[in-house]
Amino acid sequence: MIKIIFKQRQIVFLLCLFAVCGFYKSVIAQRNILSQAFTQTQLQGKLSTIAAWRLEQKNHYLQKVAALPDSVKARLVKDGERGLKYEWPSIPASLYLDYKITGNRYNFERKNNERRKVLNELAIAAIITKDKKYIPQIANGIWTLCEQSTWVLPAHVVVQKEKTGLPDPYEVVIDLGSGTAASQLSMIQFMLSEELDNYSRGIGKRVFAELNKRIFQPYLSRNDFWWMGFTGQAVNNWNPWVNTNVLMTALYSSLGADSVGLIITKTVKSTDIFVNQYPDDGGCDEGPSYWSEAGGKLIRFIHVLNGLTSNPIQWSAQKLIYNMGNYITKVHIGENNFVNFADAFSKSIPDPESVYSYGSIFEDASLKSFGAYLFGLQKQKLDNANIIDFLETSVVFDSLTTLVPKASLPAVSWFADRQVLTARSKAGDTSGLFLAIQGGHNAESHNHNDIGNFILYARGLPVFIDAGVGSYTAQTFSSRRYELWNMQSQWHNCPTINGVMQKEGIEYKASNVKFDQNTNGVSLSMDIAAAYPNEAAVKRYERKFDFDTVSNTLNIAENYELLESKEKLTIHFLVYLKPVLEKPGKLIFANNGKDIAAFNYDAKLFDVNIEDKILDDDRISGIWGKQLYRINLVAKDLKKIGKHHFSIALK
Repeated sequence: MIKIIFKQRQIVFLLCLFAVCGFYKSVIAQRNILSQAFTQTQLQGKLSTIAAWRLEQKNHYLQKVAALPDSVKARLVKDGERGLKYEWPSIPASLYLDYKITGNRYNFERKNNERRKVLNELAIAAIITKDKKYIPQIANGIWTLCEQSTWVLPAHVVVQKEKTGLPDPYEVVIDLGSGTAASQLSMIQFMLSEELDNYSRGIGKRVFAELNKRIFQPYLSRNDFWWMGFTGQAVNNWNPWVNTNVLMTALYSSLGADSVGLIITKTVKSTDIFVNQYPDDGGCDEGPSYWSEAGGKLIRFIHVLNGLTSNPIQWSAQKLIYNMGNYITKVHIGENNFVNFADAFSKSIPDPESVYSYGSIFEDASLKSFGAYLFGLQKQKLDNANIIDFLETSVVFDSLTTLVPKASLPAVSWFADRQVLTARSKAGDTSGLFLAIQGGHNAESHNHNDIGNFILYARGLPVFIDAGVGSYTAQTFSSRRYELWNMQSQWHNCPTINGVMQKEGIEYKASNVKFDQNTNGVSLSMDIAAAYPNEAAVKRYERKFDFDTVSNTLNIAENYELLESKEKLTIHFLVYLKPVLEKPGKLIFANNGKDIAAFNYDAKLFDVNIEDKILDDDRISGIWGKQLYRINLVAKDLKKIGKHHFSIALK
């Protein structure tokens, strides 16, 4: 058994990262669903025969991989073949320090990810072919990874006490990078243990020594990693992401049964904190792009422990867990388009295996079909950059490729806790309008200052949008985060009041939020005055959205009262399609020469100007192209009290 040494350590908080990620203390419901589901009694018997369970798992994986179509296996083997000539590059100190010096994190991460990708591809090819020719190169890759000073990413090493920009050998921390590297390394060694032992038994011994030093010992001896949640702060996707990887690392390594039991107990308690902090509506405030690592990793955690107990718990009564899975269907716009509030991307494909797993555990056919739909968007391509994702998806490959793929496309979804509404003209249809509106507060995980923001698609095309997040740099998670244009309310579909934008923080929020649904559609109203600091001098700013699904029209009514009027009110709208002023008070949006939507405003109250927003960030321009457009409606007069309305109609 690993010797556990408990030490008191002061947590080093990266203050601005915590502010960005919603790290405020909140009232937490002590549901402890996982601790009640996976008890010591249930696990004890299986752990005593864990060697047999591991063998069963290995054989199960091998059978599923063998059953893959020949064409699929041929592609995977071809990818692995390329790795036979790969020269394993070193990662010098200068590359690791690049983040501290320049703020660039991708120079390191590209090379780091490339090495691990090649290793995974080689291992998968070896598993498929059983050809020994891959083993020396796999051993080289494993050895290279073991020789790497740390698996912690440069952007995350800042939590160490020593602020050198390089990993401190005297303080081992666990982050997303180390958890991912460890779980992949553990699985590669597990699946190819005989072949690697025949090459040299020193490989397996080295792997276990590194896992012990970098994962097992620090995980069991420390409670102060922020993502664990044991010290009372809020957690985010890091919690299930790291805990699931630690669990997988322990289960598929040669770790003894007693120590595996300790790991399971602690990962269950820690992951319960993540679940406890979730709202009843299951809404992911980090957005769909992070769902695969939040709710998606949670279901893998549950799935693995279900398999270990051989007596799956009946999950049908756990409405919260189901809502966390079903969330992803409710924020789906169509094809690979998803609602992208916060640091989410407007285009992404959530992990199909995770979606299917929710459907399987909760016996929900629509979720299974949605998993198949997402897999179709991936062209049914198995991921070979991560051996665990590859193996888990191989297990359900037959189901994902034989089920009728179908997107749920619900008509209306209201997340009362997150204060997010999604609605479309007609359930199951993308030919009308799709609307999403954001209330909430400005301390969400990966927050943007965007209270009252909305996005609108017409005939499946983006019209009023959220630009989303750019390439991560040191500034993204720093005190200068809100200097980034795409984080600011003036670059969302929000007003600037008295020349003042919204402010970040839990106290900056929507109030008097009211949702209603009737036969003609839905409505959502809120007062966004509290999202602005005192300098805005705003007493109330009521914004009401009425979505008439019969006429395919969105009406927006605003009613405000200021304490003083210092600058003219400006209301911003960020749009994807270039707006054309047909006449004062009416803008037209067209695609390929065909009108798809019209925006109407009161030309007696507002002047309009349209500005180009040239996109120079690769991540943003990769989605939206070279430029976006911002419509600015500037009030003609200074007013302390006023009201007005706009409408957007499908053409």
